[in-house]
Amino acid sequence: MYSVTVRLRIYVTTTLEEGASLDAVHLIGVSLGAHLAGFVGANLKGKIGRITGLDPAGPMFTSATEAERLDPSDAMFVDVLHTDMDSFGLNGAHGHIDYYANGGADQPGCPKTIFSGKSYFVCDHQRSVFLFLCSLNRTCSLTGYPCASYSDFLDGRCLQCEAFKPAPCPVLGYDVSRWKDTLLGLGQTKAFFSTTATLPYRKASYRVDMVTWNQYLRWGAVYIRLYNGRNFTETRIDHKLFRFEQYTTTRLLAQFDEDVHPVQKVSMRIAIGNVMGPRYKIRLLRIRLIPLDRPERPALCRYDIIMEENMDVMFRPLPCDAHL
Repeated sequence: MYSVTVRLRIYVTTTLEEGASLDAVHLIGVSLGAHLAGFVGANLKGKIGRITGLDPAGPMFTSATEAERLDPSDAMFVDVLHTDMDSFGLNGAHGHIDYYANGGADQPGCPKTIFSGKSYFVCDHQRSVFLFLCSLNRTCSLTGYPCASYSDFLDGRCLQCEAFKPAPCPVLGYDVSRWKDTLLGLGQTKAFFSTTATLPYRKASYRVDMVTWNQYLRWGAVYIRLYNGRNFTETRIDHKLFRFEQYTTTRLLAQFDEDVHPVQKVSMRIAIGNVMGPRYKIRLLRIRLIPLDRPERPALCRYDIIMEENMDVMFRPLPCDAHL
């Protein structure tokens, strides 16, 4: 490892001798390479322009100090992508901005059992490279939402990105430099996003706001299906049970594997655990779907819907009334 670090530093030194400046150098390291880039940056007093760490290696580094691993002081700007924190990747936050794809651990489409062979061990770890490459060659655009945790992100609590306005939320990849100055002012930032299993990886995301008016307190998961003619896409928001009670607003993050547009019909179901007992009615005074990644598209609404637990209800969405 020492010899690799020396060779990398010689490469940077040669680059400087040919007329480049340190702040123009961008090192990208994968796994152990992320820490090697950090060592070079530390040896150069943190004057390198940028270091990108793609799922920095976890084994042998879980108890390492900042001097022994990649950290924000190693370059003028450090961005990190996590995809396998529960195995080959390093847990925690180690850059000016840390992106956590699907929470930073298990990735969709990767094997879940050891019987899948080598892919079981490397798939999650390698996904960091594929995500960064697709952002680099612009075959995908992945928005990260600054948040305290992946659970809070899935609950729809971190979708505003107030700290970056009038700019949108930061994106993964080379173009994150656009948010550099704001991120440096914020300190270390965690950003979360979810992906599909294959290119272009991007999910179609909606903020869903529901105002309920039901007589009895109910808990349940939410299933939503969007239709565009014969095509449809669906999502299950079931990472936890949501609370529905009288005149209460519930905010959800609905993420779909496909983007259907324009949305002509919406099907929705509130699934309650008790399927054998009587089905209670749930009244929605309003449901509003706001496309997060397509701000040019209008928000979709529907008013005063009567639902039954565990039963689908279908409706045609309407343009939202700006006064409601």
